[in-house]
Amino acid sequence: MSLDHEIISRYTRQPARLPTELRRRIEASWHGAPVQLYALADLDHDLRLTETWVALGPLHVAVARPGAHGGWEVQSFERARVRAVREAPGLSAAVLTIVGTPGDPPLAELRYTHRQRRAFENLRFVLDEQVEGRAVPAADADAEYADAVARPIRETQSLVTGRDSAVIRRLLGYLRPYRRQLVQGLLAAAVITLVSLVPPYLAGYLIDRVVRPAREGVLPLSRAAELAWIAVAAMGVVYAIRQAAALVRLRLMSTVGEWVARDLRDQLYAHIQRLSLAFFSRKRTGSLITRVSADTDRLWDFLAFGVVDVSLSLVMLLGLGAVLVSLDWRLGLVITLPVPVFCWLIYRHGESINRLFLRAWRKWSRVADVLSDTIPGIRVVKAFNQETREIRRFAERNNDVTDEFNRIHRMWTTFWPVLMLGVHATTVTVWAVAVPRLLGAELSVGTFISFLLYATMFVDPIEIIGQLARTMNRATSSAHRVFEVLDTKPEVRDIAQPVRLEPVHGRVTFERVTFGYDGVRQVLRGVTFDVQPGDLVGLVGPSGGGKTTIVNLIARFYDVTGGAIRVDGVDVRRLDSGHYRRQIGMVLQDPYLFHGTVLENIRYGLPEATLEQVIAAAKAANAHDFVTKLQHGYDTLVGERGHTLSGGERQRVSIARAILHDPRILILDEATSSVDTETEREIQEALERLIAGRTVFAIAHRLSTLRKASRLFVVEDGRLVESGTHAELLRNPQGRYRRLYEMQLQLA
Repeated sequence: MSLDHEIISRYTRQPARLPTELRRRIEASWHGAPVQLYALADLDHDLRLTETWVALGPLHVAVARPGAHGGWEVQSFERARVRAVREAPGLSAAVLTIVGTPGDPPLAELRYTHRQRRAFENLRFVLDEQVEGRAVPAADADAEYADAVARPIRETQSLVTGRDSAVIRRLLGYLRPYRRQLVQGLLAAAVITLVSLVPPYLAGYLIDRVVRPAREGVLPLSRAAELAWIAVAAMGVVYAIRQAAALVRLRLMSTVGEWVARDLRDQLYAHIQRLSLAFFSRKRTGSLITRVSADTDRLWDFLAFGVVDVSLSLVMLLGLGAVLVSLDWRLGLVITLPVPVFCWLIYRHGESINRLFLRAWRKWSRVADVLSDTIPGIRVVKAFNQETREIRRFAERNNDVTDEFNRIHRMWTTFWPVLMLGVHATTVTVWAVAVPRLLGAELSVGTFISFLLYATMFVDPIEIIGQLARTMNRATSSAHRVFEVLDTKPEVRDIAQPVRLEPVHGRVTFERVTFGYDGVRQVLRGVTFDVQPGDLVGLVGPSGGGKTTIVNLIARFYDVTGGAIRVDGVDVRRLDSGHYRRQIGMVLQDPYLFHGTVLENIRYGLPEATLEQVIAAAKAANAHDFVTKLQHGYDTLVGERGHTLSGGERQRVSIARAILHDPRILILDEATSSVDTETEREIQEALERLIAGRTVFAIAHRLSTLRKASRLFVVEDGRLVESGTHAELLRNPQGRYRRLYEMQLQLA
C-alpha cells in the first residue's frame, strides 16, 4: 500500500481506491475499455454520507450507486453527449452537474464533501478539455485519485506524525557526525555512574569493618584510624574524579547539542529556500520563523543531555537493582519490583502531555504570526489607528498560549509529586521490613547503611527519567513541526538531468496551458501563444483574469496543470530551474528591498559586480542622482523593505537591480502604477533602456503605457480573448481591449 493510500485509509475512513469488483463490472459494460479516472461522491441528495462512484473511460462516463438490495446500480452515458460541466461550491460540500443537450435533464448530478473536491476537479478538467476539443493523456487512475484525496492531508502532516519512536530515531541520526564526542560524553557519564557506586560501599565498610570492630576492641585503634583515613581519602579521590568527568561530560554534550541544533537550522532553512511558492501561500510566516528558531532550539536540551542521561539512568537502574538485591534480596525486591510500574506511569504521562505540547507550540506560532503581520505592516496599523486592536489581539493569543502551558504545568506538577510519593513509599516500606531484622541482629547496620545509600541513589535515575520525559516530549513535539517542513517536497522540481540553455534567446511558447493554484479552481484555461525573442508583450485585462499567473508560470514558480510552456523550444520542466531563473529579471509593482545598503540591494542578483558596474546600472535606471544625495550614498542603509526610500526611489533601485542582472526575459508587473507623473516619466525612461533587446512581458492597467508593445494579450477569466497590436485591437469596435481603453479615457 502506498503512502497516499495509507493516509486515506487512516484519516478519511473512506475507500482508498475504486472497489475491484465494481471496476471489473464497469469495464465489462464498456467492452473492456479501462477506467482512466474516478472520484467518490460521498453525499446523497439529502446530504447524508454515502458511496457513489463516478468513473471516466475513453468514451464513457459511469455513475455507480449502492443498490436498494445490495450491490451496485451502474448507469453509463457517452462522453460525446457532454456539453458542459458546472460546479456549485458550498461551505462544506459542492455539487457537480454534467450537462448534456440544452433543455434536457442533467446527465449526472453529484454531491461531495471538500475532501473529494480535488478528485472531482480532475474529472471536471478532463471533461472541460473535451468540450473545448482538446484531449488529455490518460494517467494512472488509482494514483491520481489517491494523490487528489491524500494531498491536503499530506501537506499538513510530517511523515513521522504519530510515531514518537520514529521521531527519536530520526533525531538521533543528527548525532552521527559527532560520534566521537558522543562516545566521549557517554564514557564520562559512565565514569560518573561507576565512581558514584563507591562511597556507599566505603560507608558500609567503615561501619562494619572499622568502627564496630574498633569499639568492640577486636581491631586496634591505630589500625582502625589508618583504615578510616584511607577510606576517607578514597572518597575524596572518588568525588574529584566524579566532578572531573562531569566537567568533560557537560562541556562535550552542551557543545554537541548546539552543533546539532545548528545543523537542523541550516538544513531547515536550506530546505525552505528550495520549496515552491505554493508552500508559502499555505504557511504563515510566524509559524515558519518559530520552526527555524524556537523549535530547533528546544531540541538542544534533549540532544545535549537527554540521550546520555536516559541511557545511563536505565543502566544505573539495572546496576543498582542488582547491587541492592545482592546486598539483601528481600529489601532489594521491595525497592526494585515497583520500578516497572513507575516507568509505565511515566510513559503514559508522557503520551498525555505530548498532545498538549503540540497544541502549545501551535498557539505559540499564532503569537509569532501576529508579530510577523503587524511589525512589517506597522504603517497600516497606525494609519487606521488600530494599535489598541492589535494589542488586544496579541494579548488574546498570548493568554491562549499561557493558558496552554499552564495546563501542561498543572498536569506535570500534579503527576510528579504523586509519582515521587510512590517512590518514597518504597523507602518507607524498606524501613518497615528492615527494622525488625535490625533489632533481631539478622541484618548488620553497615549493610543496611550501604543499602540505604544505594537506595537513595536508586531514586535519582527514576527522577531523571521522569524529568527528561517532559524534556523529550518538548523535543518530539518540536521535532514533529520541524520534520513537517523537512518532509514537504518541492512541487517544482528539476528532472534528473536538466537542460541548460546556452544562451537563452527568449522565445516563449504557451501550448494549451491550464493551471490552478489550489489544484481545484482553474485560473488559466487553454492559453496558447508564441512570443519571439525581443518582443515586448503587454498583458492587459480585468483583475483576477490570470495575467500575474502567466508571468509566474514563465518564471516557473509553479508547474502547469495541463499543456506545456516552452522556452527556445524546450519545455521549462526540463530546464535547470536555477540556471533558467538567472536569465529572468522581474520588476514588481511593490519592489522588495532587503535590509541593507543601496549597493547591496542593487548587487543582489550579481554579488560579484564591481562598484563601477553598479553605478552604470543606477545611472541607466535614473537612480544615480538621488542615491548620491543620500547621507552615505551607495552605503546608505535603506531599512527593512526599503522604508527609508520613497516608492519611486525603491522602484528605480529595483530597475537598477534588474539592469545589472542583465536578463534575457524580463517581467514588468505594474512597474509604474503607484508613482506620480514625474517619477513615472523617469521610470519609463529607465524601463526603455532596460527592455532593449530583451523579451519582455509587461502587465499594466494603464493601457497608454503599452502603446509601444509588439503585441497585446487581453486575458480575461483565465483565457486569452484577444491578441494584436494597440492599433489593431482599437479597430475592433466590439473588442474587449477597445472597451477597456475607452473606459480609461472617460475616467481620465
